[in-house]
Amino acid sequence: MLKKSIFFIMGLMLVFSFSVAAEVVQAEGRIAVVFATGGLGDKSFNDSAYEGLVMAEEDLNIQFDLAEPSAISEYESYLTQFAATGMYDLIIGIGFDQIDAMGNVADRFTNQKFAIIDTVVEKPNVSSYVYEEKERGFLMGVAAALMTSRTDDPKINPEKTIAVVGGMEIPLIEANVAGYMAGAKYIDPEVEVLYSYVGDWADPAKAKELTISLIENDADVIWGAAGRSGLGVIMAAEEANCYSIGADSDQGHEAPGYVLTNGMKFVNNTVYLAIEQVLNDEFEAGAHTLGVKEGGLGYTESLLPEDIIAELETAEELIINNEVEIPTTVAEVK
Repeated sequence: MLKKSIFFIMGLMLVFSFSVAAEVVQAEGRIAVVFATGGLGDKSFNDSAYEGLVMAEEDLNIQFDLAEPSAISEYESYLTQFAATGMYDLIIGIGFDQIDAMGNVADRFTNQKFAIIDTVVEKPNVSSYVYEEKERGFLMGVAAALMTSRTDDPKINPEKTIAVVGGMEIPLIEANVAGYMAGAKYIDPEVEVLYSYVGDWADPAKAKELTISLIENDADVIWGAAGRSGLGVIMAAEEANCYSIGADSDQGHEAPGYVLTNGMKFVNNTVYLAIEQVLNDEFEAGAHTLGVKEGGLGYTESLLPEDIIAELETAEELIINNEVEIPTTVAEVK
């Protein structure tokens, strides 16, 4: 079986290291992936994308190679080196901040198929997958507002206050924040929603500090929509004996008993879909928007009481049937 390889840069050379077992099984396709900064082990966005690769490896018999940039400035170099080989059926960029790098590389390698997740690159050889972020935020706001009213729970204080910590102050995350606020207000207009931005996807320490401040201001359910930084939200909530909400992947194992639910962005399914479409000769450039209806967003039941799960199911139906208007900016909520 062909073994996955990791890319290392040595000057301008690209070195491959493949191990081939005695009995080789021919791969159906070869995929390259450039992860977002923060890399594997973020227990969130990147790790979910990796799960999709493993799913495709098992189900579709692909081989894949990986790159884990430590800075945004490295994206274009990795994408270029993968594309220059001419050996990949698809090169996938994970994360909105690869938009410029992928646009530049797609222009230079017009015969190479690319996919990018979480933003749109308008090139004829790039398939873009984005999410209705406001929908996920709305569901998390519904869950948090319902939970903060349960004063019989020792993790809940008498105040109706919840919060969300975003990774960076960009439209994508603001849509999550706005949806969160709208979902909470939909349940109870008296619920106060606080929010802060870390300014980084990989700074759990700062996220923890921000979360402690929010907890000191009476928030007892805090969502961390912040990539690896979100782990700091979970740590702070556990230490303060209140609830956190995870993001992108199921983060309940990080603090058993303290992660109420997870706002799921099924990046794993999106990566799998992108690969499957290429292998089936169904690659289509342009923007593909995934929401609750398409199975791109959702939540985990985790610690949610049964009646709150029922309320979330109702909220999902409202979203699917376009029976609720969800804002994408905080200004629209206010």
